[in-house]
Amino acid sequence: MSAQYRRTRLVRVGYAFVGLTLFAGYLISTFPYSATLSKVLAPMGLEVSSTSQSASFPFGARLAGVRLSSTRPASAGPLIESPDVTIAPAFLSMLTLHPGVRVKAALYDGVVNVTLRPSGGGTAISYDLDSVDIASQRLVAIPGAAAAGTLSGSGNLWLSSADIAETGGGELSAVGLTITSPFASSPIRLGDGHSKFRLDQGTLTIEELKTSGGDLTLTAAGTIQLAPDPGQSELAIEFTLSPAPAAAAQLAVLLALLPHPPGPQPYRLTGTLDAPRIS
Repeated sequence: MSAQYRRTRLVRVGYAFVGLTLFAGYLISTFPYSATLSKVLAPMGLEVSSTSQSASFPFGARLAGVRLSSTRPASAGPLIESPDVTIAPAFLSMLTLHPGVRVKAALYDGVVNVTLRPSGGGTAISYDLDSVDIASQRLVAIPGAAAAGTLSGSGNLWLSSADIAETGGGELSAVGLTITSPFASSPIRLGDGHSKFRLDQGTLTIEELKTSGGDLTLTAAGTIQLAPDPGQSELAIEFTLSPAPAAAAQLAVLLALLPHPPGPQPYRLTGTLDAPRIS
């Protein structure tokens, strides 16, 4: 084999490699990520939109102005917004003809990594949160109340259109957790918190929830029967409160509204998310 032939062959192989790389890059950068995400999230009554898309090499694309919204008629405005999202195909799920996506998003001064794929008529989700600012999110809106701190955690979920959440579990931790209430003279420091939960047939079980290092120590356990309309989810939770002596005056009005003084006897939280009751 002559040197000239080898050089010619190497040049052809090089051109072929560059051509295949550019073609793959074109396919990946033009992949309909927003539409695929919306298809994956459709069983949950959610959809995704973005203002622009560009290539993110070696694989994937970068979306700007991403919004996660509910498709339910009563919803108002986006649930979550992110200025910068990197997304790529989940190749294993594509090989099984169930296209999924891997997502890394800047979220409220933190980062979230999520893998989503269709599974058994629902959506399988693996997530990891890192230092997400609680005060910036708008998932929960209680008049006169607000929360601050950072949230981290990880877990796996399988969600369906019928029962919202079927199976899964995970852990969540909060740092610098603070709650503002119209019944307290100043913000209530809960300090750091940790929780473990699991999902089974649409029931969210809080196995452990505890805070430490704040004005008020909270411990809780119980269940939430999730409903297609989140506000109608039924609560069956027991919790205890232990105020720090230095915060007694600050918490006096709030504690006076409770059915009995804080102590070993737990409070019971029942009703729904829209209409909770404490006894």
